[in-house]
Amino acid sequence: MAKTQEIAVRQDALRTAMKKLDADTYQTIREDFYRIADNLKPLADALEIADADVGPEGPLLEEHYIFIQMYDLLRKSELGAVV
Repeated sequence: MAKTQEIAVRQDALRTAMKKLDADTYQTIREDFYRIADNLKPLADALEIADADVGPEGPLLEEHYIFIQMYDLLRKSELGAVV
């Protein structure tokens, strides 16, 4: 199965599951997803910049790496295409 076809299948399955939810649950998931999506990358960037002010290889840089990995994982999600 081609990558784009796999994505379409995942999106369809996710869309079907989301349609089964009550309106309040759907809205909560949607709002929380976008709250995270809108703020995760800026948080990672801010940690990286703050680390430069504090000093190299400090705990802020470690936190930056954690949050940038989270951002990379979020980008793999198809939830944004559905909600």
